[in-house]
Amino acid sequence: KENDVPETDREIPFKLVSRGKGCLMLVKEDVRERVIDERIRAMMIRDQLDNAAVDRGEKLNSIHKKLAYLFLREYAVSLPDVGTDEILADNWTFGEMERLGYFRT
Repeated sequence: KENDVPETDREIPFKLVSRGKGCLMLVKEDVRERVIDERIRAMMIRDQLDNAAVDRGEKLNSIHKKLAYLFLREYAVSLPDVGTDEILADNWTFGEMERLGYFRT
C-alpha cells in the first residue's frame, strides 16, 4: 500500500517491483511462520510433480534458508528466461542458493 503497488496476495513475504531501470524488493514487515511454511509446502508439492525421488524441501532446514528461498524465488519470476513458470523459478532459486553456498556442509 505504502508504495502504491497492487497485490492480491496480502500475505506475500517479498514483492519485487520494477522502478525505472532498476527494481525494489519490498519486504513485509510481519511475516508469519505459517505463511512461510505454506509456501515451502507448495514448492515441495511442485517438486514431487517434477521428481518424486528428491525432496529439496529438506535442504531448507532453517528460517534463514527458507527466507532466502522466498526472496530469491520472488526475484526469479522477474527473469525473462523464467517468467511465471513455477518449476523453472524453483529450479533457478535452488541453483542460485547452491551457487551462493547455502547448502555447503
